[in-house]
Amino acid sequence: MTSSDWANPYGVRKPYGSNGPANGFPDAEARATFSADHPLVPWKQPDHMDQWVDVDHSGEQLKRFLARWPTLDELLDGGSGDGRVVIVSGLPGMGKTSLIHRCIHEARQRVAKGASEAGDPLAVCVPTAGLMNDGHRISVGPDGSFAPVELINTRIRKEIAKRLLRHAFPEERVRSIVAEEDPYQAYGDMRDLLDQHNALLFAVIPHIRWNDAGLRTDFLRSCLSAAHPRIVLFVEVSHGAAETAREEVAATLHGSAAVTHLALRELDAEDIWRFSHSARAANGGPGGLVEPDRSSLVAAHSEWRPSDVRELRRVFHSAADALRSAPHPWPIDADALRPHWERRRAGRASLLRDPIPPRSGG
Repeated sequence: MTSSDWANPYGVRKPYGSNGPANGFPDAEARATFSADHPLVPWKQPDHMDQWVDVDHSGEQLKRFLARWPTLDELLDGGSGDGRVVIVSGLPGMGKTSLIHRCIHEARQRVAKGASEAGDPLAVCVPTAGLMNDGHRISVGPDGSFAPVELINTRIRKEIAKRLLRHAFPEERVRSIVAEEDPYQAYGDMRDLLDQHNALLFAVIPHIRWNDAGLRTDFLRSCLSAAHPRIVLFVEVSHGAAETAREEVAATLHGSAAVTHLALRELDAEDIWRFSHSARAANGGPGGLVEPDRSSLVAAHSEWRPSDVRELRRVFHSAADALRSAPHPWPIDADALRPHWERRRAGRASLLRDPIPPRSGG
């Protein structure tokens, strides 16, 4: 990373840290913290909207989400009997967390539009495993082993409770919700509390590496039972095969209209061009770089075969960094990208080839 990461159109401004004057810096751009890859969080970092790119069929899935999104009255109506569960599935690194955050952003926009009739409800957003949505932090027990399901559920409720307290919800009521042993009753009490304060809860549940498929299905079903009115759960599910995801979500649905399943798929040849073109257009293009030929990037797919969106962003970011010091304008085409994707490919091959050294001390 260099001090001029702002010039790299593929860098992502982190939605925390030294990002602006609020931290005592007059020049927000000069002090912003950038990453080669970070989930996009437009509901928290507005300029992340400019970096949204329709790859891996995410645009199609976003339209599906919006088409199935209920009216504000339906979300708030305690007589409807249902909250909402949005399950986002796909291969690791395909942008599931970014899609979840984008859905939350769009949902908040719709809540704001209907607020005049509903008395301006408060939208409380809770990433229960942080903005990176790392499920490891809530699924590992004190001894390093996989945590019991009861402990995982309690940790999720504790993260929700922390955010409710920040919004000045009554501490005694919030603490009693965390202490409640019955998850269904706990979320029912939470629904009553949200109703009293005219609030909506958007909670993000991370992918958890369940060691048993039955446990995973039971957990997804428990998410459905937890989604009372005013409570919307966004649940991330990673799978090695899309068919497994479809089967598992189908087992969870029970024909419920309260569940929306969004499935991200593998990258295709056009995605490399879409990513390059959209990112450059949104950022105006850095000085010294020129627009690449579309056919060059589309053709690169057959040679490169990027495994996921994370690799796509990191390779483009690395190439753009290298070309900032080029002696003359140069497009980020297949020739510019090749050494960077080959370096990553060689690194993966080395990890697979080299034996894992034994632990010291037995």
